Amino acid sequence: MSKTMKVLETVEIGKTFEVGGVEFIKFPGGVDGQTIAVAKDIAFRSTFGNNNNLAESDILKKLNKDFLPGIIAAVGEDNVCEFETDLTTLDGLKTYGTMKSKVSLPTLDFYRENVEIFDEYNPDTWWWLATPFSAEPHYKDCWWVECVAPSGGICDRDCISDRGVRPRLIFVSDISVSCGE
Repeated sequence: MSKTMKVLETVEIGKTFEVGGVEFIKFPGGVDGQTIAVAKDIAFRSTFGNNNNLAESDILKKLNKDFLPGIIAAVGEDNVCEFETDLTTLDGLKTYGTMKSKVSLPTLDFYRENVEIFDEYNPDTWWWLATPFSAEPHYKDCWWVECVAPSGGICDRDCISDRGVRPRLIFVSDISVSCGE
């Protein structure tokens, strides 16, 4: 399959494009010239971290150190947008608040809103979501985080489980990206 260059805003929702050697899926919901994207495949496998707060996780550290620099090198720092991730727990607690970053994970709500698109590209392994199962005051030492199974179903897994990571980013929509034809 040959690759062609396109302006990101012309890529259809639910289709893939490539930036920095990573294939992404375009999702609905981008505003003000921005495009939401999630890696089509697992970028790497990792334990979540010492607790179920993404803002303090091993995953976020690895995304910022090992993943994001390659994307920024490909499109430029100003073309990767900072955004907010809601870290509300599955049971509705706001203990962890929100987190601002240029790279994150999909939340359970984002997964639910876009399950039909995700189902087209579900990898053959478990992968992490940003949504914690619960937190204080419901559980003092809760180590569970929501994951997506290879079947597409949702389940909780402990933070020391080794699961796949599918980065979520927001790009400026007028960048040129590589697309299969």
